[in-house]
Amino acid sequence: MTDSPDVSSRPWRGVAADERQARRRKQLVDAGFALMGSGGAASVTMRGVCREAKLTERYFYESFPNREALLVAVLEAVAEQARTALLAALAEAADTAALVRQVVAAFTEFVTADPRRGRVLFVESVAAPELANRGAELVGEFTKPIALALRSPVLGAETADDHDLELNAEAVFGALAYLYQAWLAGRVTITRDRFVEHVSQVVEQLAQASSAAVQD
Repeated sequence: MTDSPDVSSRPWRGVAADERQARRRKQLVDAGFALMGSGGAASVTMRGVCREAKLTERYFYESFPNREALLVAVLEAVAEQARTALLAALAEAADTAALVRQVVAAFTEFVTADPRRGRVLFVESVAAPELANRGAELVGEFTKPIALALRSPVLGAETADDHDLELNAEAVFGALAYLYQAWLAGRVTITRDRFVEHVSQVVEQLAQASSAAVQD
């Protein structure tokens, strides 16, 4: 007696099984983002995500072993989108003098286009216990484009060593997190133009910090 073929691996309506699974995974991540971005990580449940994605629990476990894995996937997806936006702004900067403001403006557009992104990146990534470890790792990945920008001579970083750049990038990330939290939440009521200018000046000031002259 021969084994029956695996029906789940067959193409359906011309779409391969692995592509269908990838689509379902994206539906679940999008649903998790919608819930986390509006109600926080604590509001995200497996059943709630399945309802939002219009998929059964079977398909949830097809892509994720548990709820925590989905939360991490949501954070990673938003962080990658933000990183892409930052890199694009860096590549498009007309000159070094305009670099910081162009990057800050691009990132501000990214988070204001969908305020849920800011909540996932700057609130839930540090507040949700399930995201603490991965969130800390992503800070390092997220700050790489910032460290690249800080190498610009216009920022006064030409004498900085790698440790200076790493520390300053971490400082910039922390400053951005609190500034964007306050502005997006409406605790600081200023125009976007003024906010972009202020954040840009903060980045420029932080970029000048250097302890390279101190011997280890």
